[in-house]
Amino acid sequence: MEKFKIIAKTLAGLEEILAKEIEQLGGENIAIGNRMVSYLGDKQLLYKSNLWLRTALRVLKPFEQFTAVDPDDLYAKVKAIDWSQYVAEGQTIAIDNTIYSENFRNSRFAIYRAKDAICDYFVEHGKRRPKVAVGSADVQLNLHISDTADSDVTGSECTLSLDSSGDPLYKRGYKEQLTDAPISEVLAACILLKAGYDGTRDLYDPMCGSGTFLIEAALIATNTPAGLYRKGFGFQRWTVGELAYDDDLWQELYDDDSQEKEFLHHIYGSDISKVAIDVTTENVRKAGLQKYISLSVKDFEQIDAAPWAQADAESLAEGEQPLGGIVVMNPPYGKRLFTDVPTFYRMVASVLKKNFQGSEAWIISSDDPNATFSYTDPRTGRRKEGTPFDFIGLKPSLKIDLNNGGIPCQLRKYELFSGKYEEFRQEGGELDKQSADQKQDNSHFDRVRKDYGKKGSSFKKGDKPFKKDDKPFKKDFKKEGKKDDGEKKKRFFDKDGKAYERGHKPADNDKPKRPRKDSNTQRTYTIGKDGSISVSRGNFKRGADGKLEERGGEFQPRGRRTYDPNRPMFGEDFDMSKAVLDFTKKPEDK
Repeated sequence: MEKFKIIAKTLAGLEEILAKEIEQLGGENIAIGNRMVSYLGDKQLLYKSNLWLRTALRVLKPFEQFTAVDPDDLYAKVKAIDWSQYVAEGQTIAIDNTIYSENFRNSRFAIYRAKDAICDYFVEHGKRRPKVAVGSADVQLNLHISDTADSDVTGSECTLSLDSSGDPLYKRGYKEQLTDAPISEVLAACILLKAGYDGTRDLYDPMCGSGTFLIEAALIATNTPAGLYRKGFGFQRWTVGELAYDDDLWQELYDDDSQEKEFLHHIYGSDISKVAIDVTTENVRKAGLQKYISLSVKDFEQIDAAPWAQADAESLAEGEQPLGGIVVMNPPYGKRLFTDVPTFYRMVASVLKKNFQGSEAWIISSDDPNATFSYTDPRTGRRKEGTPFDFIGLKPSLKIDLNNGGIPCQLRKYELFSGKYEEFRQEGGELDKQSADQKQDNSHFDRVRKDYGKKGSSFKKGDKPFKKDDKPFKKDFKKEGKKDDGEKKKRFFDKDGKAYERGHKPADNDKPKRPRKDSNTQRTYTIGKDGSISVSRGNFKRGADGKLEERGGEFQPRGRRTYDPNRPMFGEDFDMSKAVLDFTKKPEDK
């Protein structure tokens, strides 16, 4: 079969994983771009890409490239294409677009002009014009417009492609019901592949929701195609030209189960919501994976052991160490699902540390610096503010930036061991700071990246940008042993006002010391049983009438109160309801 260029689109950060998948399917000349991977393949590989790729959103077949300076020029170039090779008479069409161009500010108008050009082509050739479909179309097209990097070329680069997927590939077809804020199937598969999950260990999702992680893990473990449950693909509606749908070829690929493998471990899922477990049960039944997945209604805080602990104890020989499983979860971020984020994430860390030793946890959560949460420790009174990960308190061995539904997120890996991290290191332990795709040799992929905002430019891994005016980096001075010629600014002064060099250690009497206040000037505050506040200054105190009274006995400065969880904050006769009402009363009502 003749080979042609194919483009697989994906989410930001998933390009390396997708490129590895394409390589395993037999793609050639693989090039990694921004949220896409291009490669060479034939019609069979086009079909396999839609059936097997777990981290792709769409698979496109480019068929026409040209430059256009404005929407009218775009109309003329699109109308000049022989559309009878791609769209049959009477079929419906739809055009998706991706536009990054100064020449095309209004993306919707550009799409209208392209649709008009296709319809006018059929009218001028005496054929019935295609209808524009609002929903699913017979032939779905993609128009990509971007400014050219070549200064000698006027206009923007335009690429027309056939969308062979139809509906996005994250719509696997096994989900009949959804819970609130579900994770994308493509993102879930990426997380599992980055975790190196291949079915050789047990897996547990304690907040399974609608079961996306569980089902994607079972598909990976059994090597089942990701698109097996879909009702159809876009290429099955192509009826004209060299890419017309070949049903025999498709049935041969679809019915081939020679690559499936036996899964000897197990997948566990639980959720605090019975409704979520009912939804997951129905989705698992739809996928036919009931024998691999066990579900239960359970609060993660009440878990006292890993779900595979008992099975390991029964199956392992004497003296043999358990392999440990993988915990993967997508906990609430406090955005689409409300929760007390600081308290919740502290609980998650405590349960993982106590009951999942010897395993590893992969957690995806929000890392948006503009959406932080605050927490006040009741023992110390200190207030802490940060993103959800800041309240976990465990040391991650890996951080990967991702995006979940438009929310900036991070995927973090935690290796769970007993004791403190210092003890773990002293015993020879070492954190694994690489994901599964980082351990692979991806150097043979031709990277095509845009660097530092310069249109059309590209760089290789390891290249460094120059600063303004091409000044060398500060660390380059250190490498070459160079020093600045200018004299260092003198910042420190002795008691006589004489400046001394930075790094100089002054004598004890060089810097004047601020005199300490006399103890009689220190203030302390005392709350009486009647609620009155008295202020004392040294050996004197100010009473409720505002007059100073001498304190009897020797002055004792008040120390810091230690936290005692068994000591009530208020007395036995304290009425919180009355206190709240008194506090909310207006001054004239008191």
